[in-house]
Amino acid sequence: MSDTAVIRERFTLDDRTFTVLAEPAYDPETGEWTGRFLYVPLDHSLPRIVATGPVKRAKQRDEVVRQLAAAVDRELARAFRALALPQASSARGS
Repeated sequence: MSDTAVIRERFTLDDRTFTVLAEPAYDPETGEWTGRFLYVPLDHSLPRIVATGPVKRAKQRDEVVRQLAAAVDRELARAFRALALPQASSARGS
């Protein structure tokens, strides 16, 4: 089970607007906690939430949460731009 925390209620990047969440998770293979960003589209520019792979690591959950919460806008933008984005559906309501 993982918990999510709001990093930015409203984050605008180019012509898209998101809520950015952080999600810590325990990795039993490495014995570390990892954290990733989730981008929830507020403007319907994407068909679903998109998530990064692990962007932070630490031995303790609280440390990963602190690292994620301290992310600056530049880091959030860089992580988003590195994602392979899903294509929006062109046929609405059909």
